[in-house]
Amino acid sequence: METIDAVIARAMARGAKAAEQDPLALAARFDQEHSRLILDLAGDVELAIPAKALGFPPDADLSEVRVEGGGFDLYFPCIDEGAFVPDLVRAAIAHRLAA
Repeated sequence: METIDAVIARAMARGAKAAEQDPLALAARFDQEHSRLILDLAGDVELAIPAKALGFPPDADLSEVRVEGGGFDLYFPCIDEGAFVPDLVRAAIAHRLAA
């Protein structure tokens, strides 16, 4: 049976690899005028995602958004919902988040 130290070491290695390869958010804000989420990503990249593409109800209050989890996660406290940044970026690149 694997020791807890070995399990933790493997998890830490996976996390370090993900931090090197996956897109990370440095900042996030909601553009009320254009109804879109703006992500500032590591590597000096900005990505705008239409609010309706996020899958939240149309009347959801997205005015407050926090970057959490070392840049991997977004949290919208007004609606108590979250989003995984790498999945959002991959979907946007694959054109699955078209407005």
